[in-house]
Amino acid sequence: MRDTARQQLTLVTGVARPSGLRGKSRPSAGFFRLWQARNLAAELLSGQPDLLREGIDPLQVRFEPITDEAIEACHLWGEEAELFPWENVPSWKATDRRGFDLSLWYGPELCGLCYATPRQSSICIKIILLEGKPDRSHPLKGEVASLALLAIDYYARMIKCTEIEVQDPEPRAVPWYQELGFDYTEDGRLVIQVNA
Repeated sequence: MRDTARQQLTLVTGVARPSGLRGKSRPSAGFFRLWQARNLAAELLSGQPDLLREGIDPLQVRFEPITDEAIEACHLWGEEAELFPWENVPSWKATDRRGFDLSLWYGPELCGLCYATPRQSSICIKIILLEGKPDRSHPLKGEVASLALLAIDYYARMIKCTEIEVQDPEPRAVPWYQELGFDYTEDGRLVIQVNA
């Protein structure tokens, strides 16, 4: 783990927590679950680099929250990008305490964004938005959905959800989701069970 001047991380009950934060400035438990899910996904890749296609350095893959920097970077993706309303994510996060936001980076390059939430459900977390950089040559091309799913799966287990659903999937993306293990339920929902 990297030490920074602003925060030192200490391991407390299996979760690295920023030390030096007192009183009202102390982040919530939800913050730690979000951080831990992203961190566990990164650790898994570092320990099992064969999960990525050949030529991808797992140490260059970063699982980060969606920040102003990420939103600015996605606006540089060009005219091919769908550009979902990523600028709304900060306000969603302010009102959705269990919402999960993810920006996927390869070194300094933003490669994907994802927002998922269980809303009021204790069973299902829904992928609301998922978008990869449309540039065919970016380093994580073809990996964005599986990497996002890895982090969402960790988070879903932490909040005790048993399934992940893709809300209103883009029809062209359905085969990609099915390749990752998603399937339609009898009531027409595209879901995958959370790994136990």
